[in-house]
Amino acid sequence: MRKLNIAYTCNVRKPWMEDERYGEFEGPDTIAAVTAALERIGANVELIDVGPDIYSQLQKRKQQIDLVFNNSEGLDEKELREAIVPFFCEHLHIPYTGSSPKTFINKMDKATAKKIVAYDGVPTAQFQLMVPGDRLNNLSFPLMVKPYSEGTSIGISQKSKVHTIAELNEAIDAIYAQFNQPALVEEFLPGTEYTIGFIGNYVLPILEIDFAKIPGQPHVRDPHVKDIENPYISHLSWTEKAKNYAKTAIAAHEALEVRDYNRIDFRTRDDQLYFLEANVIPGLHPTEADLTTMCRHADVAHNDMIALIVHAAVQRLSLSHPEQFNGKTELLTELVDQAIGKAAQAGTVTYRDRTYTLLGKQATE
Repeated sequence: MRKLNIAYTCNVRKPWMEDERYGEFEGPDTIAAVTAALERIGANVELIDVGPDIYSQLQKRKQQIDLVFNNSEGLDEKELREAIVPFFCEHLHIPYTGSSPKTFINKMDKATAKKIVAYDGVPTAQFQLMVPGDRLNNLSFPLMVKPYSEGTSIGISQKSKVHTIAELNEAIDAIYAQFNQPALVEEFLPGTEYTIGFIGNYVLPILEIDFAKIPGQPHVRDPHVKDIENPYISHLSWTEKAKNYAKTAIAAHEALEVRDYNRIDFRTRDDQLYFLEANVIPGLHPTEADLTTMCRHADVAHNDMIALIVHAAVQRLSLSHPEQFNGKTELLTELVDQAIGKAAQAGTVTYRDRTYTLLGKQATE
């Protein structure tokens, strides 16, 4: 069997990168685990640290790359940053994992993402974009204030929940000063938080974040909470309620036209699930990432998770790029078949013309 040539694109976190802006960059544990998982499927893997020269890095390798395994975040390009590698791959006709530039741009503008999913009937909290000096419209306190175009809880703290005009203005000023962007101000949703993951046509076990169980009883998942929350996160068995949650997540997933893998955050109010945001390029840490935890609850190991992501991309790309994949994916298919054969499954959910398989355990009624 011939080997796939995979370029693994990500932002490599250096020892001096301690600022929260670098929270989405990849550390050595993730890079080593993802590289090993890609080699396991029968691939030659080259790591590319994404920086200002990424176009030339891809261009000079264009004839050698079969697939870009993309997990890069960017930094200073605002809502364009996650779209840069996919955009250059499109321009150079290089196959890549994950979503299109359009999806990344829409997702990074959180106000736009909320409007898109709302159009397809997914509930989302009322909101307003604000810069210093703007007047609050018809929103009632408490409110949640966060950057409109960041990820991984960047720019979020326990002070992001505000109760007065003074607190609101202080939060907006801080976001504008630090990130030079408007603040997304939305109704604070008081209920439990859920995060729902996808790989291809598989829905992963839903994670439940009950803030009352976390020390200090925080209000939001800020970077500190994410550092300590893992022992307190539970997951849902596939009850009818969980399946209904999955249907809501599928609607948002498809409205945003996400490909290959995704993780979407929701909160409840009066037992109704409300869309917070999509994580179209979710973290892949071998033990701490939400997507990894979801897979573990479905008896899917981290290296099989990576294989499933690649397999979803290969299935999507094979018709348009047969020369890249013919005779190179037999081992990948075998490993994915084995992983799915061992994984817990709880039936299917159909949305419009697409069927999703629920991974994880069926609830015992």
